[in-house]
Amino acid sequence: MPARVPMIEAYNNLLKLESFISATQQFEALVVYLASQGACLEQHGNIEQYLQTAGNELLRRLLQGHLDHRATHERPRQSVTGADGIRRTYCRQSVPRRLATVFGEVTVTRHAYQKRGHHSLYPMDQELNLSADKYSDGLRQRVAIESSKSSFDETVRSIAFNTGGAVPKRQSMQLVTKAAIDFEAFYQTRADQKESTSNLLVITTDAKGIVMHKEDLRQYCRQFLAESGRLYQR
Repeated sequence: MPARVPMIEAYNNLLKLESFISATQQFEALVVYLASQGACLEQHGNIEQYLQTAGNELLRRLLQGHLDHRATHERPRQSVTGADGIRRTYCRQSVPRRLATVFGEVTVTRHAYQKRGHHSLYPMDQELNLSADKYSDGLRQRVAIESSKSSFDETVRSIAFNTGGAVPKRQSMQLVTKAAIDFEAFYQTRADQKESTSNLLVITTDAKGIVMHKEDLRQYCRQFLAESGRLYQR
């Protein structure tokens, strides 16, 4: 859990953070509306629906502010070396990419390190653990959970209704495929592991002493038991 900052200190710091101005404006707009005469005449369901939509937008702006704040503090490096062993020495600053999240779409701005004939590297993408596509971990998780319960069409509708994000059907299918890519390898690894326990605990039963309740027997069975004269335990 992040360390808590005193409220007054957090507010004073917020005034200095231009990246969060948009989020602050959205929060103030929420408060103004909720305190307005028009809002006081609304039913709770309408207020709830308004807060779900406007609240998602507030969270989206907060996330965007955080990403912008990190972008302003990213310092150029002399070079970045990739897994291929090639040093990228040219730094192209402020390269944007889109990121679809459960709150809505945001923009990640970061530095790109390039070398002719080789693909670019983005250290900020690694720090944020971003995927090659534009979908966030939160959306990927929602798609995986919803698709396990229903069809992909219903998954698309559920994501659009319950979040501020949107994932088309084709992309949903691709995300689920990626989520299950190591499924077989995972269980194969578990199957190959040897059991370390040396002592076995074995239980046997012979079904003796099991109580039979006659009140739930069918009429034919009750008549058969009465006529047979067999002994059964209650």
